Amino acid sequence: MFKRKTKTLLIWIASFFIVSSALSLWIMDYKIDHVWGEHTQIVNPETFRKPQQTFAIVNVSVLSADGDSMQPNHTVLIEDGLIADVSSEPNLPTGITTIDGTGKYLIPGLIDSHIHLWQSPNDLLLYIANGVTHIREMNGSDEHLMWKAEIEVGRPGPEMFVTSRRHNSSSGIAGLFERWTAKINPVDDTDDIESHVQQVMEKGYDAVKIYTLLKKRHFQAFNKAALKLDVQLLGHIPMEMTLDEIWQSELKELAHTEELVKALAREFGEFNSETSEEFLQFVHKRSADIVTHLLKNDVAVVSTLSLMESIAPQKLDVADALRAVELEYVNPGIAEALHPSVPIMGWLPDVNIYRLPYNYPQEKIPGNQTYWKAYAQANRILLKAMANKGVKVLAGTDANVPVMVPGFSLHEELVSLTQAGFSEAQALRSATSTPAAWMKVKSGKVLAGYQADLVLLHANPLKDINHTRTVDTVISNGRQYNRTDLDSMLSSVKSAN
Repeated sequence: MFKRKTKTLLIWIASFFIVSSALSLWIMDYKIDHVWGEHTQIVNPETFRKPQQTFAIVNVSVLSADGDSMQPNHTVLIEDGLIADVSSEPNLPTGITTIDGTGKYLIPGLIDSHIHLWQSPNDLLLYIANGVTHIREMNGSDEHLMWKAEIEVGRPGPEMFVTSRRHNSSSGIAGLFERWTAKINPVDDTDDIESHVQQVMEKGYDAVKIYTLLKKRHFQAFNKAALKLDVQLLGHIPMEMTLDEIWQSELKELAHTEELVKALAREFGEFNSETSEEFLQFVHKRSADIVTHLLKNDVAVVSTLSLMESIAPQKLDVADALRAVELEYVNPGIAEALHPSVPIMGWLPDVNIYRLPYNYPQEKIPGNQTYWKAYAQANRILLKAMANKGVKVLAGTDANVPVMVPGFSLHEELVSLTQAGFSEAQALRSATSTPAAWMKVKSGKVLAGYQADLVLLHANPLKDINHTRTVDTVISNGRQYNRTDLDSMLSSVKSAN
């Protein structure tokens, strides 16, 4: 009798443990999905679906093919999702629908070359509402591939370039935990990297992303696979790699200018607030050689300058930094995060990933500000050197990392680039023709035969890059969204949040 009761008790205890563990895992999984934006109310995209139409924009100033000037009094004819004609002496079909472009400026649709959608599909509407007709998702998932396919057949949203998940060297329980919570692909065995890369590309991803903590031997295996399979390799510079090793590799796109700054900081040695001026002089001296290698090896660099400039303000006063951006459009799950002890993309003051600890000594704050301002300045130095010599700079924002609001942040990035020394034309090319050509898509110019991805503005961005914000109409693959449509998109996302 005693043995039977003991056995029954053990069964009950085991059952309780199994059920409670399963429930705990389910709750944890739910919370993780919430952090990445999963459980925010989804705006029905069908509300904004538009057909491709035949229409013309008349009497408009059009950005020239080289991006250096505006051509006045032109007409742009759009048919079947393409730009059919661009002319100062048009011969339009009788009865065609027209948009009056008098006093307005037509530029290609903008491209944000580094974004993160995570699990937040409402962001797709934010991009269109801001004139962004192409995005490059830099930590992709199968869900992103599904959204990409839906957009290709008419779902309102920017066309998508989707990389694989980030790859870091990790194994065992730690690797599984990173895959689950941080959306990182853990790498342990070099023997199966080639087959892994093959599988990634067969799923439909556009490139394979390398991350910071990838070991050299794993990087070399990815490099070998990329060369053999003709796969685009992009991302971070692994900490174990030198710049000389990177120049000899298949890593042909750096996901941040910051990657070069970090590599130079490793070369320099001790970079802190006391050595910041010396470090900046070092960056100046090294910039010419770095630009030479970028050009020689045809390496493109994504800017993400505005993010670097935002770190010092966030460390000084998170609440003040948040007041400067369109926080109401940020997915609340991403903004709220989990807990101050879990550093996963939190925006708000208690969970912000860039905040200083509450017990951070007040007397050290000036030094911390000096460090991060110098860090941003190092990015500016390199970007200016790249612009001067014609390196392929792709405007990107790392959207959804605080405080980069999807869609809105690209306009901030273009301002940051001009403040770093880019001309308005150079900045605009970094978000139009340069990334389009890099992706080998026929977009990014207002030319006959190109995809009809266009933005009609109220003011000339070649006079002031801030004018990219003056959006009147967005045309995405021949689908027209007027200002009323765009305002409705913004209002819907704000209400969902």
